[in-house]
Amino acid sequence: MPRRSRSTAAESVSFIEEEATSDNDDSSKEEFFTQTQFTFSQQPADRSQNVDMARTSEKNKLDDLNPTTRNKIVTDLSRMLLFKALGMRDPIDRTKVCAEASGEGVKGVSKAALNEADRRLKDVFGFGVKHVNPKMEGDLPARFKNRLYLINEVVDDAAGTHSLNLHSAHKESMTERGLLMVVLSFAFCKGTSAVRSGQMKGAGKKTRWITEHHLYSLLHRVDENIPSEPPSAEGRRKSRSSGGGGRQSLGGTEGGVGETPDIDALLEKFVLQDYLLRDKIDESDESAGKSEDGKVIAYAMGPRAAMEVGRRQVVFFCSNVLDEQPDPTMLREIDEDDEASEEEEEEDEGEEEVVDEQPKKRGKR
Repeated sequence: MPRRSRSTAAESVSFIEEEATSDNDDSSKEEFFTQTQFTFSQQPADRSQNVDMARTSEKNKLDDLNPTTRNKIVTDLSRMLLFKALGMRDPIDRTKVCAEASGEGVKGVSKAALNEADRRLKDVFGFGVKHVNPKMEGDLPARFKNRLYLINEVVDDAAGTHSLNLHSAHKESMTERGLLMVVLSFAFCKGTSAVRSGQMKGAGKKTRWITEHHLYSLLHRVDENIPSEPPSAEGRRKSRSSGGGGRQSLGGTEGGVGETPDIDALLEKFVLQDYLLRDKIDESDESAGKSEDGKVIAYAMGPRAAMEVGRRQVVFFCSNVLDEQPDPTMLREIDEDDEASEEEEEEDEGEEEVVDEQPKKRGKR
């Protein structure tokens, strides 16, 4: 998939369609329809990090609790992780969920309980409790350091049957996931990784940022019922204060424009769920949407999307939709980023081993 340069020229998204016929009771009539079908390549997501292992003393403290109390803590914590990650799809605050599950009477067992909940969720559901890897975490605000994410670790087949069954169960969820993939594709394949003066560097060494005006323009070309411009600052404030979401699409409730999702509200939702990052950045070559400080709002792939979907999957998604080969330059860029992350993690592990050995040597003297 060749890399496309940023320009104001019209851009289009291609779809592969199959034509079929449907016979009615009246044999003289044939009804033609088109059906879009895709078989997407299944690619590994970006690296994540396992939760920290509890010390032996903390594990023993958890095991020494009354069996009923111990089981209640682990069960409650497991349920909270499942409900927040799959039901509400909210980011999980490690300190809050562990404190809520342990209660006021039990202290100092949060890591041990989290390890047990992680093991139970993995054995029963195939989910792993993860947090952002150190390399990615260093490029993000401090609030991400305490967040946990539930990652589906079930190995899928080449056709993505497991993912299809999981995300097509509910129409609303299917629509949201489809929009998320399109937004991630535009952000990663049409955005730029140039150095900015925003607060966040992003989820990865070469995170690509796309301005909201460019993003809305591309989404409008996919679906003309999507506004071609982002909401105004005043409209954004009213939307958040009323809790009613953004601008609604026009038309009825079934089919046509009624199927167009509420882009304003869903972008806000993706940011709150850590699927997208949003920042105000400098953009010298684009004047549209600049605020008084000369900056524009931009979006990039968030840490949750990186761990659940991954940059490689986004590249292959674009190539599948466009019926082209994946862009080798982008894939090489991802590989180089992964290699650099692995080397840094190995160096950090080596430094930790040296630090751990030093007290032992002093103790023998």
